[in-house]
Amino acid sequence: MKIVAGIVLAVLCSGLAQAQSRGALLCSEDMSFKPKEHPAADGSLVNVTATRRYSLVWSYEYLNLISAGKTEFFECIRIKPRLNEAAPRNSIKCQNGVYFITIDLTKFTFVRANLDPQNLTNVELAHGSCKLIGS
Repeated sequence: MKIVAGIVLAVLCSGLAQAQSRGALLCSEDMSFKPKEHPAADGSLVNVTATRRYSLVWSYEYLNLISAGKTEFFECIRIKPRLNEAAPRNSIKCQNGVYFITIDLTKFTFVRANLDPQNLTNVELAHGSCKLIGS
């Protein structure tokens, strides 16, 4: 009987954990920029680019970024800090080819990066915040 109760409790707890591992976010970038190929005369190293707004929908290990009628698909894993590493807790990192997003699921802040080694004009970094709109 104790074993059955333990199994039921484990299933309930995993169901609650899974429910917390999915949701929908409405996100907006606070800043977005691309590095310049060469430093400008004024010494600046980056070009500020237009910020974006989009929706993020995640479910377990998948994330969809929806913007301007287009959906991009990402695979995600929870960030697991290594020893002596001050990595963020309760965060996920998602990747789609050379596109990356990390999201803090406590503060709902994110960093988005495009890191294309074959096309350096496609390198971009952005950060911003999101609002939870569903679960």
